[in-house]
Amino acid sequence: MARPLSIAIIGAGMGGLASAAALRRLGIDVTVYEQAAQFSRLGAGIQIGCNAMKVLRELGLESKVRQQSFYPRSWNNRDWRTGEVKFDMVLGEAAERKFGALYLLAHRGDLHDALASAVPDECIKLGHRLVGWMKPTTASDLPLLMAQLRLPTPS
Repeated sequence: MARPLSIAIIGAGMGGLASAAALRRLGIDVTVYEQAAQFSRLGAGIQIGCNAMKVLRELGLESKVRQQSFYPRSWNNRDWRTGEVKFDMVLGEAAERKFGALYLLAHRGDLHDALASAVPDECIKLGHRLVGWMKPTTASDLPLLMAQLRLPTPS
């Protein structure tokens, strides 16, 4: 009998957390390893395009992300020399009707928090760093060498 699939994701950034949330929705066992001792609000503004919002919708996060973000009136391009508007696409509810989802602007930390909320705490191992891997013994195994870091406890 085949063993159930178990996946290790290295890094609990937005990509790692989104991957973990999606795999868990498919019933796949996932462990996310992150070298940081805790999550912190890093970065600034981030654009969340309509296709990304569709993914967040499938992960059950659309409502949470909408509450923590806003939509710009439009996206436009201007001539670098004259400032003349060359292109102006109205966003907001018009974009939602046209593309099936909103185009939003948010703080990166809010998006990360939303993604982290979709992955149970017991699936995220903070303070762990990938230090290597061993040659697979079978086609389905890739043994990872993880180091649990001794990081200062946040005060």
